[in-house]
Amino acid sequence: MNSLSRRIGAGVAGGAIAAAVAVFAAPQAGATVDSVTVSGSDPYNINTQYTLTAALSGAGIGLLVYWTDNGNTLTPAGKVPWPVGSSTLTWTPTTAGQHLITASQGGNVKTIVVNVVDPSQPGGGGGTTTPPGGGTGGSGSASGLLGGLLGGLTGSAGS
Repeated sequence: MNSLSRRIGAGVAGGAIAAAVAVFAAPQAGATVDSVTVSGSDPYNINTQYTLTAALSGAGIGLLVYWTDNGNTLTPAGKVPWPVGSSTLTWTPTTAGQHLITASQGGNVKTIVVNVVDPSQPGGGGGTTTPPGGGTGGSGSASGLLGGLLGGLTGSAGS
């Protein structure tokens, strides 16, 4: 009978481990970044402070939120969403041009395009910027930029 008790105990322990893995995996699949917004209005100025806000929902609402600007991390350790359902971050752009601001949580990603100008330059100094991963602009440069950014997030090369 002792052998039977051990087998039942091992089966229960194995089932408990499988259930725990399912519980911890489930919130990630249910994390949703509903929207990303920036305080102020377009065009945005360099060396000016803005607030980035991500609206969050889903079962993984409490998972860390990671912010990037053109693929460069703004929150290396992630940011705890607070209050629940929201993640905010103070952002001060230092370069003119197009910025892709991305918030990700549990594998779900939302991106917003922000145009930043240098008001001290003629015409606002928006100019052109080289997207992450190279590229020279021209037709399809926005999709190439987004592909390079998303490729970097997933560990594969963008096109």
